[in-house]
Amino acid sequence: MLYKKIIRPILFRFGPEKVHNFTIKLLSIIDKSHFLNNLFFKTKNFTSPRIKQKIWGLYWRTPIGLTAGMDKSATCPTAWSAFDFGWAQIGSVTHLAQPGNPKPRLWRLPQDNGLVVYYGLSNKGAQAVAHKLNKIKNKRGLLSISIAKTSKVAMTDAADDYAEAFKILEAHGNIITLNLSCPNVEDFSALQKRDTLEPILQKITKLNYNKKPIWLKISYDLSKQQLDDIISLAKQYNIAAIVATNLAKDKSNLNLKSKYKNKPGGVSGQVISEHANKVISYLYKNCENKFKIIGVGGIFSGQDAYDKIKAGASLLQIATGFIYNGPNSIKQINKQLDKLLQKNNFDHISKAVGIEADKYNL
Repeated sequence: MLYKKIIRPILFRFGPEKVHNFTIKLLSIIDKSHFLNNLFFKTKNFTSPRIKQKIWGLYWRTPIGLTAGMDKSATCPTAWSAFDFGWAQIGSVTHLAQPGNPKPRLWRLPQDNGLVVYYGLSNKGAQAVAHKLNKIKNKRGLLSISIAKTSKVAMTDAADDYAEAFKILEAHGNIITLNLSCPNVEDFSALQKRDTLEPILQKITKLNYNKKPIWLKISYDLSKQQLDDIISLAKQYNIAAIVATNLAKDKSNLNLKSKYKNKPGGVSGQVISEHANKVISYLYKNCENKFKIIGVGGIFSGQDAYDKIKAGASLLQIATGFIYNGPNSIKQINKQLDKLLQKNNFDHISKAVGIEADKYNL
């Protein structure tokens, strides 16, 4: 209540990228302080046996993780667990450092509870991020590292570029996510075509000596045929999970109301939630239990989280909901989710996964 009524109105008077950078700097203080990290963890965390999971041999304290784009260069990777994120995804990180798109490149959509994001994969590069992660002493929670193609690298060299980033960063994460779907980089969606994606998966599979779970992050706007191709390759190359979905590039059917609705970039927030659920359910119904689904897009409440789980997601990611609802929001969502599972007689979250997948039609 304090955040929504007092803190958020003040923050929203300033440019969104300035506020984002300020927030990351504050979180970096928590990241560096074992005392502060523990203090926040004790006051802002909730879990229960109902929402704890063990998947791929990894322990997930809660199903909700931070999505990529918030902590682009691992500035505060351990701070997120202090706010009840069961895990965090940093990046996306490219092999070579890149500045991203010119500013301004981030706009709020307050009437739509969303954002327009046009960063263009700005980050400090794989070597700098690996150096930062190598210095972590007090690690709590799981870490997924999202890697992406360096923008200036030709599509024909994409597999080699992903491979170089993977070799540098693999040792520092519990999971490696291949971001195939940034809507703010020209021709990035071509990475999801079978002829382009398969060489990437071949290289990463050969390099994955430690058998780390590999996730694929896909676009919001894919057709059934495109999804079928990705599903087929995911099964063939033993992909652990598909992250569905990234930002919406096509705004024509979103019925946006906010001032900056026509700015360039991908849209996040509540307006993409329903379609994301349809993609999740399609993946779930066609995965043949070969991979998991990570649900992303428009999670602002425990009910939103529960809907994605019922659609077929085993784990969830949040960013925009955290920005709009503040530092207590993840704890509240976890609590609400736990109560919904209990209310509907589920003694464990895994038993609710996909129970309403047939409700959605893509």
